[in-house]
Amino acid sequence: MKRYLLIILSIFHALFSYSQQNRALIIAISDYPQESGWNDIHSDNDLNILLPEFKRLNFEVNSLTNEQATKQNILKMLARLIDKSNIGDNICIHFSCHGQQMEDTDNDESDRLDEALIPYDAHLLYKKGIYEGINHLRDDELNLFLTSIRKKIGTTGYLFVTIDACHSGTASRDEEYVEDNDAPTRGTNAIFTSNPFFITPEKKQVVKTIIHNKEIGQAPICVISACQPYQRNFETKVDNQYYGTLSYALYKVLSKQSCWNVKCHRDIEKTVRQLSIKQIPMIEYTTNEE
Repeated sequence: MKRYLLIILSIFHALFSYSQQNRALIIAISDYPQESGWNDIHSDNDLNILLPEFKRLNFEVNSLTNEQATKQNILKMLARLIDKSNIGDNICIHFSCHGQQMEDTDNDESDRLDEALIPYDAHLLYKKGIYEGINHLRDDELNLFLTSIRKKIGTTGYLFVTIDACHSGTASRDEEYVEDNDAPTRGTNAIFTSNPFFITPEKKQVVKTIIHNKEIGQAPICVISACQPYQRNFETKVDNQYYGTLSYALYKVLSKQSCWNVKCHRDIEKTVRQLSIKQIPMIEYTTNEE
């Protein structure tokens, strides 16, 4: 009986291990509509270097680019990711796009500001009756999807999120990289608000790392933002090509891995600091990561 029990447990373990998947979702928006008010950036270059690395590390990769990456389509893709994911999966989500702070409408932010990602169909400025912010992807809204993913993949899974956008969250430098004062930025310091008299809060102190306690029934999570919530995110120039600073740092770290290693956030942070002295990355993770 004991022998049969061991066989059954071995088969169950093999099936469970086989069912675990690496899944990645990349949102990369380079060319915004002219009427949106957003300048074009180089997220297409980010996609070109990240896609092969995720595939090499045995990730099933889906992506949304440019006009595909409307807010509705991004939310649909996140919902599809939740539906497809299983217990124990490793999930990576990467955003390369513009970012913007916007006036908090539900009073849950001490600085009265939400951070938002900018889908293809979101506009830079508030215009009553024309565009009032419905297509901005607020941090509160994104967090609901991230929480659902964590519950779906459970405590044996892992969720890793990288956000290469402005407002998403003195360094040594390598000679390989050259600081470019004309580098494009991925966002704006303009606050999205209907109030023309809105007073921008004072800049907060730098917060490099936020550590959360692990949560029952939820996967550990690590979120890396390219910069502090009050900072702009500058692109970096390598071999005459522009890339998102965090995207290139992620690429450099992934390219050195032979298999997916979730404990790579410090290497990514270090590489961001080598790439740019203009911004300070921000990391949030749960304690059961290490």
